[in-house]
Amino acid sequence: MDPVTAAQYLILKDSFARKGVNINATYTRGGDIDYIYVVDRLLARGENVEQLLAAMPGLRRADANEQPGVDGLVRLATDQYSIEQAGAGALTVPEVLDLMDERLENSPRAGREEPLITPVHIVYITKITPAGEPDVPGGATGPWPPPDPAGGGSGVTIGISDTGLQPNLSQYSWMTDVTGDPERPGKTLRSGLQRIRPYAGHGTFAAGTAKCTAPNAAVFVNDHFTESEGEAEDVIIRKLDELITAQSPDLVCLPAGLYARNDWPSLPFNQLHQMHPNLTLVASAGNDHTDKAFYPAAYPWVIGVGALATDQVNRAWFSNYGNWVDIFALGEGLINAYAHGEYTYHEEPKAPAKEIFSGLARWSGTSFSAPLVAGLIASQIPQSGSAAVAAQAVLQRAQQQAIPGVGPALVV
Repeated sequence: MDPVTAAQYLILKDSFARKGVNINATYTRGGDIDYIYVVDRLLARGENVEQLLAAMPGLRRADANEQPGVDGLVRLATDQYSIEQAGAGALTVPEVLDLMDERLENSPRAGREEPLITPVHIVYITKITPAGEPDVPGGATGPWPPPDPAGGGSGVTIGISDTGLQPNLSQYSWMTDVTGDPERPGKTLRSGLQRIRPYAGHGTFAAGTAKCTAPNAAVFVNDHFTESEGEAEDVIIRKLDELITAQSPDLVCLPAGLYARNDWPSLPFNQLHQMHPNLTLVASAGNDHTDKAFYPAAYPWVIGVGALATDQVNRAWFSNYGNWVDIFALGEGLINAYAHGEYTYHEEPKAPAKEIFSGLARWSGTSFSAPLVAGLIASQIPQSGSAAVAAQAVLQRAQQQAIPGVGPALVV
């Protein structure tokens, strides 16, 4: 595992531990993280639970207060499960799942669209979304790319599932009609400055990016990740369902995602699609320079967005790729609204240097390509009549502008 990924994983693991949740990771033969999961917990559909409990005596339903709150999904606990061959103690989640694969033909390729039982994967905004830590943008006084002078998006609402919103947005002329859940502030330092937590300002930056391609749209930034910089996939689905029900957005942007065991589909995201089949969801393709399927971006019903480099001719060095990525858009060197305060770098080569930010940052990642594309779709909705039609128009335009060796792309 490279040092940057290791640093980000430790931040994520510590943030979950602070709220009493243990997470762990499986690894590839090369030492990279394969997927991240909740320790001692599995996920299944309710109609399959009795079959699973019969096949694996010792499994149990997790306590009621742990259940995801999403119709049809049930958490199972492995902490009391052991077998004679394994010796004393419980088996790990990957070990239990390997046994399930043997006993129940758990693979979705065995005549089913999805596995019977999966880990509780972690959706997170660390290595998956920002391709690095933010930088002070030099002498910049406004965003890059700048707001579209043609406007666009009047009467349209974009819901962003992210870290919430920084305060005092009135200084940003392009951030009108941006509202949201307040982001948890960092500690006030002796200097009087706020300590900027890792990945704070992420939701504000994403909202600003969407506003630059849809200046007349309304944006609501939901606080879905502030507490842990990540969240269990079943919990995220509950939060997305609440977002859709409460806000009725025209489209939703998720600048985050997960890698799944064996690249099999995520049960919670499958459930989200069943609950909201007409949802237009735009999601980040990930920043690990791999073609490994990244959910929900890899779903056919989701618009998966990869990143172009600053020249908008080449793919950004960090961007994931593959035929499951629907569109590439600028994702390197963007400038937009950010937090005020002091930031301590956690990743090499800058760690442990400190930097003072004054409300703007230069940042890179597919998590900012995704809201840029969400804004482009939103800008077309008034003319197209619906998000679905607008999305198809944007994707068709990207196909027409496809970059050889990269894929469908939009230059802004």
